[in-house]
Amino acid sequence: MRKVLPIAILSILLLTMVPMIPVDGVVSSDDVLVDFGNGQYQWYENKGGSTFISVLESSVDDPNIIKDIKTTKTADCGWHCYQWDGRWVDKGIDLNTSCSGPIAFGYYPNGFAPVSTPEYPTSWTTLSGSSSSTNVSVSHGQKEPKMPVEWYNTYTTGFVDSGLVVAGNMLYHTTGGVYGATGGDEDAWVYALDRFTGGIVWKYHGIKGAGYEVTTPVIVGDYLIVTFTCGDVICFDRFTGEIKDKIEVKIDPPTNSSGNVIWDGRVFQTGGTTPVYDSGRIYFGTSHGLVVCLKLSSEGKMSIDWEYEPPCEEDPSGNYIGTRGCFYFHAPTIAKIDGKRMLFIGSYEGFVYALNADDGKEVWVKRVIDMRDDNRTAPGTPGSAASTSLSPDGSHLLVGCTDGALFSLEGFLIALDPKTGETLQVDGKDWKLSALFTSPVVTDSGFYTYVSPLSSGSKKFMKVDGSEIDATTAVYKFDWDGKVIWKSRDYQMIKGALTLDADGILYGTDYSAGAFWPTGGGLTAWDSSNGEEIWRVLLSPYSEDSYSMVPPTVVDGRIYTGNDFGAVYCLSNIQGEGTEEERVLALQTVGFAHWSWYLTEIVVVLSIIIFIILYRRTINV
Repeated sequence: MRKVLPIAILSILLLTMVPMIPVDGVVSSDDVLVDFGNGQYQWYENKGGSTFISVLESSVDDPNIIKDIKTTKTADCGWHCYQWDGRWVDKGIDLNTSCSGPIAFGYYPNGFAPVSTPEYPTSWTTLSGSSSSTNVSVSHGQKEPKMPVEWYNTYTTGFVDSGLVVAGNMLYHTTGGVYGATGGDEDAWVYALDRFTGGIVWKYHGIKGAGYEVTTPVIVGDYLIVTFTCGDVICFDRFTGEIKDKIEVKIDPPTNSSGNVIWDGRVFQTGGTTPVYDSGRIYFGTSHGLVVCLKLSSEGKMSIDWEYEPPCEEDPSGNYIGTRGCFYFHAPTIAKIDGKRMLFIGSYEGFVYALNADDGKEVWVKRVIDMRDDNRTAPGTPGSAASTSLSPDGSHLLVGCTDGALFSLEGFLIALDPKTGETLQVDGKDWKLSALFTSPVVTDSGFYTYVSPLSSGSKKFMKVDGSEIDATTAVYKFDWDGKVIWKSRDYQMIKGALTLDADGILYGTDYSAGAFWPTGGGLTAWDSSNGEEIWRVLLSPYSEDSYSMVPPTVVDGRIYTGNDFGAVYCLSNIQGEGTEEERVLALQTVGFAHWSWYLTEIVVVLSIIIFIILYRRTINV
């Protein structure tokens, strides 16, 4: 009897337990990875071969990529061959080396390897997905997500305003401090999470800078690089959180003899902008008005490769005549233009700077916005040249401009010639759309963006068929002439960039808080072919001021996002437990029709039957 009763009790407990949530299976294949060393990568089916060059030529269907891998190299960065052995093993640069199993080609310096692996094939290592600011993921998202969200994590240490970067089984982000808080809740924090559970793997407690942190970390090999508003730039071991190196950038802009900042634009005491990694270098701007290029050694040590310092001058009357200005959190954009690696970045002085990314030499500088005489939100300042994005063919540099305020009253999107900085022309007029635009999602056929019309901006946009369409608060697809291909229904406000997945689904996070649902607090998916809404869900938990500027990150069927509630959410095809309020609401809404009541009833009946059977056996014993 002593042996059988515990079995009866155990059987009942097993029946009444909540089923465990399944975890994604391990991906295993002999596929070929091509990692371009800038956040972009592509997997190809391995079609056979005994050497790296034979596999490359049989498997990769793009002759330009094959040519690039065969020929491209800089002073200390080139295409390396890797073979999988539980990790990427660097086999050198000789393409005639023999190989077997999963292999990779990666454009890196010695000592670095791709972060995408056969085990975890998808990564999102930098804001916008790559140094060229595409906002396109090669991964699959969700057509039918389950609610409540698979998991969420909330913090007391401030807003989640950074983008969310992912490599392997880990997700990284910062929190930005709580206004008016004391102690650790007002400081800078970095978190590394298990991306399948939301559990904290490690965290870093930094010092308070400006009181908010909005830059997005960048993943480089085994390292995570974060810029902080106190001026620190820290390289972490991304697996353990150990600090490998720390440097400091200035946050004091140049002043005149009266102690006033020389330039006209707004000044943010925020250190470095969001960094990007490209071809063996880390790039960012600073609030001090410099563009910085860092080398990163295989041991995680950082050193300055070059700095670009725009001129900063006044005329005899005290008027500013230089081109130097504050760089806020906007990341640089890097791409090859006519074979030359170029860097583009905009400032709060209203200038766009085009530099040679290899040596920092200036190619061209152009002021794209100048509102010093009529800036209603920040009188006397020229405005901001914010986002910079390149068309895939390198013909259009899109620049989003605003008056420089959090809630702007003026703004527009313009297209420049990346080679010269000259404004492109369409139908004999400057390529310019007057409204506010999120950082574009760029594709061969056009770009996607959320548009906020302004009282002084465009009332209508031209369509590709020659007709006009009302400018309203909606998601749009434009062609590269700036003409509307389609427009979604209206949505109240989106400020973070949209993200496009491999299935052609667009995702966007509402700026407005969940307390305003259904007009706020949502995550929405659209069909990128026509703008039709596929699904829209409320992100919970939330608060009355849980605003969001976080672009969704799409990795292996999961969508990650965050907001000012200090929350990170994971949405997938796995239904999470949700909050207590959500569970109560579900039961109140459907009553005894809810699936849990049926499950409970079945479990109870089976438990009673099993208990009776086992109890009778114990009596007979």
